[in-house]
Amino acid sequence: MTETVHATVVIERDFAAAPARVFKAWADPDQRRQWDIPSAEWVVAEQRQDFRVGGEEYSRFGPVDDPQYIAKGFYLDIVPNERIVSAGTMHFGEQRSSSTLCTVELAPHGKGTRLKITDQSAYLGGGESPGDRDGGWNEVADKLVAFLAG
Repeated sequence: MTETVHATVVIERDFAAAPARVFKAWADPDQRRQWDIPSAEWVVAEQRQDFRVGGEEYSRFGPVDDPQYIAKGFYLDIVPNERIVSAGTMHFGEQRSSSTLCTVELAPHGKGTRLKITDQSAYLGGGESPGDRDGGWNEVADKLVAFLAG
């Protein structure tokens, strides 16, 4: 029997930008494509998002010569400028590696925004780990900081 590992990863970042600006970076697929990838050496080969409650999202990404990571999900809840809740699965090629409930929260903080990402995942069979997810989310959050700064 394959072991299932459960873990919650929480990432927080502060932005000089207002919540509406941070929210737009998530909601607009052209903007999101510019920062939502967990490695400087990786590419987004395909990305689609239907940003509405019930809408689907899809992304295929990875190393330039082998973008085999596939994220599939759908939006459960969207409160403009405040919250995005999604559920989905991560695959490496044909193998499902995790199932996730992800909550993105935006709150006014000084003249900017505090972002909190809570990723609650079941890791399925060793293809991915909580440490991988933590590292990926931290890199994505840092890229979002850089994107919004400039």
